[in-house]
Amino acid sequence: MKRKLSELNKEEFKQFHENKVHGTALRPFAKYRTVICEKLPGISAHWHEEMEIIKVQEGTGSICIDDKWFSVHKGDIVFVNPRKIHSISRYKSEDMVLDSIIFNLRILESTNADACSIKYLAPIINGTNLVTRVIRTKFSDYHVFDQNMTTIMQAYNDAIPGWEMAVKANLFWLFYHLYHLDLVHRAEHIDESRESESVQPAIDYIRENYAEEINIKTLASLCGFSETYFMKLFKKATGMTCVDYINGVRLSQAANHLLVTSSSIIDVALGVGYNNVSYFNRQFKAVYNVTPKEYRRIGREQSKAFANPAPDVSADDEPVEAPAGDE
Repeated sequence: MKRKLSELNKEEFKQFHENKVHGTALRPFAKYRTVICEKLPGISAHWHEEMEIIKVQEGTGSICIDDKWFSVHKGDIVFVNPRKIHSISRYKSEDMVLDSIIFNLRILESTNADACSIKYLAPIINGTNLVTRVIRTKFSDYHVFDQNMTTIMQAYNDAIPGWEMAVKANLFWLFYHLYHLDLVHRAEHIDESRESESVQPAIDYIRENYAEEINIKTLASLCGFSETYFMKLFKKATGMTCVDYINGVRLSQAANHLLVTSSSIIDVALGVGYNNVSYFNRQFKAVYNVTPKEYRRIGREQSKAFANPAPDVSADDEPVEAPAGDE
């Protein structure tokens, strides 16, 4: 008898991880067009850290998310939560055209962990909240999501100056509607407002002192908790460990310094709280998928391109069809 995905152990689950980078350091999201047909009858089961939103542009097919199969049709919009195993299959001899955007929810987070991050995004990232999986064309407010998805896809395809802001703005608007229309469901009860308030002193301290040495004992003391309970509560409230949050703030500041200053890599690292440049380089590449030096070069090249736009859209900006096995 075939085992359910919910029965997989940790090591078995890891085997379904998709080892593909979606987007770039300065563009942390990617759009794909996939045609499910005789030559590509399906996409094998896999999961990724990013969230994925799929719109069925043509045809009919089947999408499986965590052991549950959905028959999808033209116009349907499918939400795949982070770290959820999913696959796509052809239905009989029907072809299906899909447009999807894959993005890390952290691109919508603020480095100061504001209410948007703590109340709405972090619970989806850590699996406490789950977005409804399929919005049908017959849904009363379907037009809202259809408009958001259309704008996102159009902005990505046109690639005119400011298109990245259009993508992020419409993602924010989309999540607002998901929560407003009660399409995000809790996997477990959690008093987020109380927990976010309890760790706020630590968040404020990190934001103000990221360039200095920060230890868990100090942060826990500011909030009035033991170190063990503080670390557990911090992760539950923000969706990440305290160490990851500190690194996130420091790396965000470093990325900004790399683009707006001519300081050396060493000075940038020291200026945001890293005493070990090798460690800084590893952490930076782990988050941005490029080294600090490459990040600065890419940023400057893109700045020049925006200042002197080419008359025609580059072929690299055209929508692409995902290869077999990917989305």
